[in-house]
Amino acid sequence: MKKKKTLKSSKSRAASPSSIAERTTLSKDVIMDIFSRLPTKSLCILRSVCKQWRIIIDDPFFKSLHRKKSSQKPNLLLLQEKSYRRCIIYGTSTTKLTLSSIDFEGNHNFDFTFTLDGYVNMLPSKSELICFVSTQGFYVCNPSTQELVKLPKSHFCDVKDGSAFGYIKQRNEYVLVNARCINYEIGCEVLRWTDDCCLKDCYWWVVSSKCPCYLRLWGILIENNCYWIGYNDKYDNTKIDAIVSFDLGKEEFSTVVLPEGRFDPAGVWFLVELKGLLCLVDSPEDESSMDIWVWKDSKNHIWAKEYIIDLSMFDFGFDFITPLDYREGKILMDVKFESLVWYDVEKKCFKKIDNLTSRRWSWSVLYTDGLFSLGSRYVGSV
Repeated sequence: MKKKKTLKSSKSRAASPSSIAERTTLSKDVIMDIFSRLPTKSLCILRSVCKQWRIIIDDPFFKSLHRKKSSQKPNLLLLQEKSYRRCIIYGTSTTKLTLSSIDFEGNHNFDFTFTLDGYVNMLPSKSELICFVSTQGFYVCNPSTQELVKLPKSHFCDVKDGSAFGYIKQRNEYVLVNARCINYEIGCEVLRWTDDCCLKDCYWWVVSSKCPCYLRLWGILIENNCYWIGYNDKYDNTKIDAIVSFDLGKEEFSTVVLPEGRFDPAGVWFLVELKGLLCLVDSPEDESSMDIWVWKDSKNHIWAKEYIIDLSMFDFGFDFITPLDYREGKILMDVKFESLVWYDVEKKCFKKIDNLTSRRWSWSVLYTDGLFSLGSRYVGSV
């Protein structure tokens, strides 16, 4: 008597993603190379497929490899302030924000909407994390993983100019510097954290070095130093008296010699980083032009007026233009928080990025898609 053939159900024949992954014969190095080319959003999905892939994606070496490749092709974040609400009865306020991620061609990646306590500003940066300063404290966010964490309470609670934020590659460390005027002296505190640490256990370190000037605007971090525009008269910040530097290794303040030139007291001037160098942007009151001074030699205090840009084609009103990045002979600029343009240094002409779908925004920054973990997933109200 012939035995009946037993047919396996389609359910039993179908292999699960985890079993497929476990039978993969590719070497760890090959998998790392493939994964390092993928966006963080895809890696977060792959991480849950199987233990082998989770171990690879959580490996510090892989995170470093992924960060290196992502930094070669950064993205832009356009931040819109959706609403600001204030409750007079309880004396509280909230700010609703939306982050829109786009590439350099203007193509949309994702949006992320959340609410923070207080009135909010964003600090300049060019890395995986971004930092907000509000009337209620500091917040740090990884836009790629949509992790958002409130940092430990600062010793200096008032929100004024003087903070700086950034990433130190050599130490795989983020640093937030907070300098404030207290009893006519400018105190300074520093908060540091590394990948996957518990931010609740981090603490502010008050440094003994005193800042030589009052600080105007937010600072920028380049390599191991923070820089701000400084002025001597507490009640008059309309002129530039010095560029203040804070060495994060020595935890000491110093000043940078200003370039030789005349600066319009009623003009617009601020600091940016281009090609890894400190730059002083100077525009006259009518903003018809922009001079970009580059600190070419820090040891010999040599500045060079590297770029003179004609801005007469723009009608600024109360807004202005901000250089964001330099790539292949072109400077990326934010024009009045409503358009992005490339300025060709050699041809001295502008080209607008046309694919933008975002409306007018409040801030714009470069950021690197990455896996830097904040050790938490506290997300604000949506």
